[in-house]
Amino acid sequence: MLDCAENSQVRMVMREVKYFDQYRLMSMTFYVRKNGNCQLHRAWADKIEWINCFVLCENCTKRNGTDSILGSWILQDAALHFPKIYFYTAVEGGLYRSPSGFFIEIHFVSNTTILFEAKFLNDGNYYQILTGALATGTNITEDMWEEYVKLNQHLSISTQNIENVYETGNLVSVKVT
Repeated sequence: MLDCAENSQVRMVMREVKYFDQYRLMSMTFYVRKNGNCQLHRAWADKIEWINCFVLCENCTKRNGTDSILGSWILQDAALHFPKIYFYTAVEGGLYRSPSGFFIEIHFVSNTTILFEAKFLNDGNYYQILTGALATGTNITEDMWEEYVKLNQHLSISTQNIENVYETGNLVSVKVT
């Protein structure tokens, strides 16, 4: 069972998101709270061609020019940031075990908001889907909230499971560049 409470590796606070190499490389800086303290992480993700997105806000003028950001990304060295990710068994009795992938689907990007989902296998070999709405302030707009709820409904995630981490911990704002 997935635990998103404090000390959970998936309860993170995004600090900064940057794009490089013509939007083929993404850098994410985030904090993970453990025992009341924040640990700073920086992870890198590569854009992949596998497109399986439920794209939102088709008529939204704020997303002009962001189509190259939308789509699928795979986190590099995910096991360094999420140690409870599933490791596949060693091939033919070998000692090396490879970690499963940590995929990010970005559904919407503007200069103030990112809507995304993350998919991975946890250490119990259970498939997990998480969603997130990142905003530059302490809350997303009402329109973005409605789109975020639609994304969760599309993924069969109950709105009762949505938690505003700004209301449940000491956090910092997000900077998207």
